[in-house]
Amino acid sequence: MANTTQRLWLVRHGETEWNSTHRFCGHSDIPLSPTGRAQARWLAYQLRKKPISVVYSSDLRRTHETAQIIAGQQARPVPIQRSGAWREIAFGAWEGLTYDEIVARYPTQLGFFSDPEQHAPPEGETLDALARRVQTALQDLLESRAKKGDIVLVSHSGPLRILLCGMLHIPLTHYWQLRLDTGSLSLLEILPSEPGTQQRDTLFPEGILLSLNAQRPVHTRPSSLNR
Repeated sequence: MANTTQRLWLVRHGETEWNSTHRFCGHSDIPLSPTGRAQARWLAYQLRKKPISVVYSSDLRRTHETAQIIAGQQARPVPIQRSGAWREIAFGAWEGLTYDEIVARYPTQLGFFSDPEQHAPPEGETLDALARRVQTALQDLLESRAKKGDIVLVSHSGPLRILLCGMLHIPLTHYWQLRLDTGSLSLLEILPSEPGTQQRDTLFPEGILLSLNAQRPVHTRPSSLNR
């Protein structure tokens, strides 16, 4: 772990057509909509003068497109590191469905919404499995990071919620209470590890939340839980 603070910009990808109709995307590879590309351009404008050293992205199109637009607005070339480890949680049988459709088709399998630590979407990924891959991906990110410059992470609401819970000591029972809209920008400051201090029972470093869920001003349509 580095002995200096590091700024980590958290970006939820721009909107897709599925997001606009409140459908759960999960691992489905849905591209950005025109609104999503406009959101990505706003994100790029917000980050254009920041000392960005690298952009990390999940391997799905909606995140990679967002990352490319952000990197393309930097004054000098910025590498994009693409990884499936930063994918959204797999929603299994729920992918492509709205919340109302899920309630109608799976009325006895809705525990993920009220107790996500103990329940998973049918045929989908558990929150524990998502947390493990996010922990591993974050450790890889921190071990390979440049010594200078900010880091941008373009991902999905699920992995970003896990990261925030881990770094801010928020129990995963509050997973759904962190709102991260499409095209949003948040900022974490990763604190340096102190030599000789006891390691917490988590792989997440300590962090301070400086900004949460900043959005393009014209983006006024409220979103629901997805995704």
